[in-house]
Amino acid sequence: MLGVDIMLEGFLGLFGTYRDYMRVMEEWGVPEDQVFLLMAVGHQLNSLLLGFFFVHPKVYRRIPFEGFLKGAVFGLIWNFLALGFAGITGLLGAEFMKLIARADLESLVSLTLLHVIWGSVLGLLYDPPDTC
Repeated sequence: MLGVDIMLEGFLGLFGTYRDYMRVMEEWGVPEDQVFLLMAVGHQLNSLLLGFFFVHPKVYRRIPFEGFLKGAVFGLIWNFLALGFAGITGLLGAEFMKLIARADLESLVSLTLLHVIWGSVLGLLYDPPDTC
């Protein structure tokens, strides 16, 4: 997602949300030369770990469609769960989540598209075993 966000920054007036994360990390005092690396590693680990939810048989079997469409649906569902969680916890005082709670429409659309792209790639790449 991070790579797509960077490559498509400005496309249709969208994307570039990674800058919001970088700004928050800088506000927290993370050294400027470590901000991007920390954010990139965090996003990679996050994407990998969240991919395990997609491939879990109980989750995978319940998502409609096949291939990239199955992944896109998963990405869309995950996006709304993540935004809902971030919005609620941000409104209740979680500093990092306040970023999402006060995000503008372009950022919210960008995040949704990024999650759908991420999910689509998962759907394209994952070939479940026959027992799934």
